[in-house]
Amino acid sequence: MTLAQLAGAGTICLAMALAGCAASVDHPSPAADLPPTVTANAAGVDSDRAQIKKPVLHTGDVWIDRIQGSDREFRIEGINDGTMDVSFWGTEMTTDDALNVIVYRSLTQSSSEPTKSDKPGIWFAFPLYSGKTWEDKYNWELLGAAPAKGKGEDRGSVLGWEDVTVPAGTFHALKVVVLSRYYGAGGYNDDSTLTFWYAAEVNRFVKFDYRDTYDGALFAELVSYKPSAQSK
Repeated sequence: MTLAQLAGAGTICLAMALAGCAASVDHPSPAADLPPTVTANAAGVDSDRAQIKKPVLHTGDVWIDRIQGSDREFRIEGINDGTMDVSFWGTEMTTDDALNVIVYRSLTQSSSEPTKSDKPGIWFAFPLYSGKTWEDKYNWELLGAAPAKGKGEDRGSVLGWEDVTVPAGTFHALKVVVLSRYYGAGGYNDDSTLTFWYAAEVNRFVKFDYRDTYDGALFAELVSYKPSAQSK
């Protein structure tokens, strides 16, 4: 199988890295290793010691993001037994309850086939806090007319707190970088870098910068956030 045929598989990167996939995440075991749980924007709090816990997400939560000058909707369509059906700006994905992708469809190539991983890829390794790192490995399978299989691995790092300004406003957010590698039969090899800024106030990233060898690039900034009635 040629790289051209496998190029669709490179779109897993966002899924698995978005997925990226799940995870033998290296969570610190001793409670003492975790910084105290505090609100990142609380008055007088040393934000370098703050952490962001896993959010509680609901069907109907909606974020609007600006991508290449166009405002597009990111929505949780449904939740079933720990997995979620999520529209990533019009592309349908399946994720775990923290938005780590299990079934991925390319965000930049509308004709691509879905890719499924045996574990959710870990982008969001909660709790997030400055200095945290993790690694995970997984298997992926490209479904459709030209099936293919392979392996992937992610390495994540939380670099620290930054003030970031997007159309929705200015947020004190944690900057996270996830480096992913995907490989398979016939010498297939792909790499991606995902950088995002995560803000607890909106239960998601406010800025998202993804670069992949085959899948290309996607840059998104938050315009607005509307939690569902269940979130209130």
